[in-house]
Order: sequence, then structure tokens, then C-alpha cells
Amino acid sequence: MMKKVLIVILIWISSFNIFGQDYQFYRVDTINSKIFWKCDKHNGIIKLKDGGFITEKNEIIAGLFLINLNSLEDSDLNNQQYGTAKLILENTLKNEFLEIKKYPNAYFKLEKIKQLKNNRYTIKGDFTLHGITNCIEFSATINFEGDKIHLISEKFSIDRTEWGIYRMSPKRPYSDDENGWTVSDTVEIQIDLIAIKE
Repeated sequence: MMKKVLIVILIWISSFNIFGQDYQFYRVDTINSKIFWKCDKHNGIIKLKDGGFITEKNEIIAGLFLINLNSLEDSDLNNQQYGTAKLILENTLKNEFLEIKKYPNAYFKLEKIKQLKNNRYTIKGDFTLHGITNCIEFSATINFEGDKIHLISEKFSIDRTEWGIYRMSPKRPYSDDENGWTVSDTVEIQIDLIAIKE
């Protein structure tokens, strides 16, 4: 699966070179880039696996990103005090909500970027999660810092049920093992992404 994804990214990158234009590729810094999430009382991070931006004359014209759902971590439970609870929560989110064995990655493909003022932008693109693709839109600050692009989004929310994630959702009847417990359908997201010129 990972090889297929990398091939898709390589084909996507090379498609911008066949026209002989002056394009630059900025690959995501997977160590320092993070996606912050918050749902109900819990919050944490998810890491990116690959992808990047393509620019022309210092303007972003395309973007494709691969998100590693297995990297999901909870941040609000202290590892030393709540190690077991933290592990159970992370495993539950990965395996029962996201079903990472079937859907190990999520994807975001930038479709439209519009500069508002100075370094403020609105970004629209296709977000694929849990095998379902929907369009999302958010605002972000983007700075070109030497050989780096640094994007910090404003906080925005998605409804997980729009991607078919109904586990413990208030929108459906409870299954026997859920004991009437529910988890909010709303997931708040903020992106802090660094991409480096290659």
C-alpha cells in the first residue's frame, strides 16, 4: 500500500515537470509538521507521512499530503499517570473509529488556494478519510522562510460522520457494547506544516 501511495505522489510531482516550466517542489517535513486534533475532552496530534507543495514563482499552485493515521497520539493524558488509559484510548480511536487496518492513511489534495491579504489565505481541497472523500475549506497563514514554507491554519471543524465514522455517534442507535455512551461528531483541527525545498 505504501509503495502505491509513493508512486502516486511521484507521478503527481513529475506531471508538473513535463511542461518545462519553472516549478519547485517543497516536501513536507514529517518530523516537525503536526496536525492537532480535539474531540470532546481529549486532544492530541497526528503526523504526516509524505507529500508537499508545488510552487511557481513563489506561489503555491498545488499540494498533496499523506497523513499517517497510525501516528495518532493523545496529549491530554499524562503517560506516567495514565499510561494504560492513554494506550486504551489511542488503540480505540485507531482501531474502532478510524479502522486503520483497513484505512491506514488519510489524504489531502489542494484544489484551490486564494490569497486574502499579505500572508493570509483560504485553502480548499479534497480530504479523503475512511475511504470517503469530501471537500473541506479552511483559512491559514503561509510564510516563505528561505527554503521553507510554513503553514499554520486557523482552527476548523469537521463532522466525522460525513466520512462514515459512526462509532458512538449521537446520530445513530447505540450498539450493545457502547452502553449508551456517545462521542461528539465534531472534531476540531489545526495544522502546523513545514515543507522544505528540494
